[in-house]
Amino acid sequence: MFRPLRPALQEKAIREVFEKPNRITSDIKTLREWLEKQPHLQAVNPSDQWLLSFLRGNKFSLEKTKEKLDMYYALKNIVPEIFKYRDPFDPKIQEILKLGPYLPLTSLTSDDGQRFCVTRFGLHDPNKIHIFDILKVIIMIIEILMFEDDNFIISGESLFIDLKDVSLITFSQWTPNVAKKILVCVEKALPVRMKSCHLLNIPPGFDTAFAIFRAFVSEKLKNRVHVYKKNYEEIFNTIPKNILPKELDGETGTLQEIADYWKAKVESYRDWFLNEEECSDESLRPGKPRSSSSIFGVEGSFRQLDVD
Repeated sequence: MFRPLRPALQEKAIREVFEKPNRITSDIKTLREWLEKQPHLQAVNPSDQWLLSFLRGNKFSLEKTKEKLDMYYALKNIVPEIFKYRDPFDPKIQEILKLGPYLPLTSLTSDDGQRFCVTRFGLHDPNKIHIFDILKVIIMIIEILMFEDDNFIISGESLFIDLKDVSLITFSQWTPNVAKKILVCVEKALPVRMKSCHLLNIPPGFDTAFAIFRAFVSEKLKNRVHVYKKNYEEIFNTIPKNILPKELDGETGTLQEIADYWKAKVESYRDWFLNEEECSDESLRPGKPRSSSSIFGVEGSFRQLDVD
């Protein structure tokens, strides 16, 4: 079963992701039949809502949806740094959740509006918490959004990345290997529609780390990334104050209150994260098994990623 959309969001889904409401059930059935025929995916059994999020994120192209599902379950084996050991009550994950490095804001500008999210990479001690640990928690929250947030899936995400207090150690952890892995996860394995990305409070040393990302992404994504070295306050003037936290001159609680909300939300999904270890059995994949080298290439190789 899957939940119905609000009228305005349903219209947007029809218009922007080519959704045909009377075909959703049959499309989900087609995906299930395909999954049942894949010898390497016999352990997976996603919900209808999960499959629908993948369909919407791929504009209802069945072939692209199959490719992304296949990649998602393969990466759960190949990128354990992100997809394994995800107990929300693990002490390190608890510490990250308390800090709130990735916060989808809880209000919308309209019924069919985008989801605004705030990412802060300067909160943690990089001597204790690696950037992969932060990325793991971010992906956990994105997966919850895939279950619960139709606006995030259909209208997309507008992301604000605050680089205030980011240390040189954190920047040094953004290696080409890390960049490739997170970009492939987000672009090739998850139904995420990045509509805009705003980088704020740019510190010294940022240009080198940013150059690593630019090497892997397409012109389309580059055009959606906006860098503000100063005077970024005006971008928040275009967003209604009733969806922004007080730290951004808004009226909807504080960032810590939003962090507390998401901490409780992630904790409520503990059983799902503990049970959702299903992934592909690459030894049973028809043809050549997927591996880290086949997906990410060898160290030092550069491959551009396309963005919807």
